[in-house]
Amino acid sequence: MEWKSFFFTAAVVAVIIFLQWPRMSESPGKDKGAFIVLLVIGLVLSMFDLQHMKGPATLEEAIFKPVGQFFLKR
Repeated sequence: MEWKSFFFTAAVVAVIIFLQWPRMSESPGKDKGAFIVLLVIGLVLSMFDLQHMKGPATLEEAIFKPVGQFFLKR
């Protein structure tokens, strides 16, 4: 993880909140909550190197490969 990209993303999130919050003053609480939750999810995902992470197929292979070998031995 590169900290400078995380802090840049955090700054962008802060700017988005700063610019959009006055427009959301009349919105219901659920809309405000969804707005904050989506921004926080984006901020958390920016901490991971998603381009180089292994996908679900690797997890599936790690789980089922030993099971398959067990059944092939029988």
